[in-house]
Amino acid sequence: MSMLERIAQYNQSTRSRVDVPRLYLKPKPAGISNDGQDHFLLSRQQDITNQVPSRNVKHFSLDGASSLPFSRRPPPLRAQSAFSLESDEGAVLDWNPAALLELSDSVRVNLKHYRSVGPETEKLNSFLEVALRDEEQQWGNPTLDIETIEHARLDKLLAELLQFAEKMRGGASSSLMRTGAATGSFSLQFRVIISHAKNLWRAWRRRFREQYFMMDQYRCAALVKGGRLKDVSFNTSLSYDLGKWQTKVSDPISELEGNLQFDPGHWWLNITCAERDGMVTSSLEIPTKGRYGITTLPLLTGQEEWIRGDIYKYVREGRSGDMHIALISQVGRQIRVLRGYRLKSILAPQAGVRYDGLFAIKQYGCKLDNNTNIYRLELTLERVPNQKVSLEDIESIPRPSQLDDWNLYEKLEGDKIKLLQGETSYLEWNLRRQEEKIDREDWRRARLFRASVSRWGSRADSQE
Repeated sequence: MSMLERIAQYNQSTRSRVDVPRLYLKPKPAGISNDGQDHFLLSRQQDITNQVPSRNVKHFSLDGASSLPFSRRPPPLRAQSAFSLESDEGAVLDWNPAALLELSDSVRVNLKHYRSVGPETEKLNSFLEVALRDEEQQWGNPTLDIETIEHARLDKLLAELLQFAEKMRGGASSSLMRTGAATGSFSLQFRVIISHAKNLWRAWRRRFREQYFMMDQYRCAALVKGGRLKDVSFNTSLSYDLGKWQTKVSDPISELEGNLQFDPGHWWLNITCAERDGMVTSSLEIPTKGRYGITTLPLLTGQEEWIRGDIYKYVREGRSGDMHIALISQVGRQIRVLRGYRLKSILAPQAGVRYDGLFAIKQYGCKLDNNTNIYRLELTLERVPNQKVSLEDIESIPRPSQLDDWNLYEKLEGDKIKLLQGETSYLEWNLRRQEEKIDREDWRRARLFRASVSRWGSRADSQE
């Protein structure tokens, strides 16, 4: 076989090994080919449709209607752009002033008494993040206004957060934050909260300028015009013992209306404000009856000792006219009890006057000390069980926002005394208040220690 024949035979055998039968492919119908773009456009259209905000679906996790500080409302569909379809930035923030005030009060209470942000950490962090993003948005029209900040005491919240952070840089507080895995993780979150609070504080000062620094002046004006001091006037001719405020009461509120209006924990700046609202019929520290015969007893001075359970003994000394003799006929009946901040009692509010609910008079006693010619009243009271508000919740009142109003009230009263009676009268008034405050705090500290020891002892006896 020649060389040419061998080469031809090799080429033929190679072709027979690589040739594969062709698959039968069904021909496409006549038309324009789009290389699969129809499926892509259809899926993209479905994705965009799913991202359009619905009027019946909330597109934000925090909803003001559910007692949370803010919610997002989607903009009208006509106003939506391609950007708003792919992002939630086009939604309008709907701030809830009542929920913001509750959040502010809760955090401030925990900062003061428990040296922590408390259970509202996540909610606080979310609010600060959204508020800061609201300040930094590109179109420069933040939705959080100065009125909401003023009502919710958000300026006080930021100030106390930053002050607390400064204190934590000391030894004791910072060491508490570094111990344990849980506190270690919280420490990082707390640093984020403080960073947001500082940036938000700067942003609000830059945006509102002098209005931000004058919010207390606006609050004080609102306090007198239509707030807690509405229809209450200052009168220099009155005694210092119960204050220098008076009100004009045209028609006392009925007892039925009073019971519907006032829940335990209702709080006033002074007894005159309670008289204005119809809780009592006099600004004096005397028991008064409403139209339907239910007695209200204001405990503004004297002292009160805890006996056991919900039983307390109220003691006061003075003249025969101060002995509440009318209460002899009320033994065994229920009365409404108000407590004032000057009362030496572990139940007394930190400031102002508070309605503490219904109490039953268990015992009335009065005797005269012949050596001093001073009468002594002893009144045993027992709190009526199963009331609308628990005693623990009542003891947390006044809240920080209410104490803000109290501080403005004290400053306003001091300014009026200084203006109408002179610097000397003002210094005497201020000195007397400071001495009474120190005396009450010392008394309360001693009684709380005694009560804790007694309760611990009774608990140990019951276990035995």
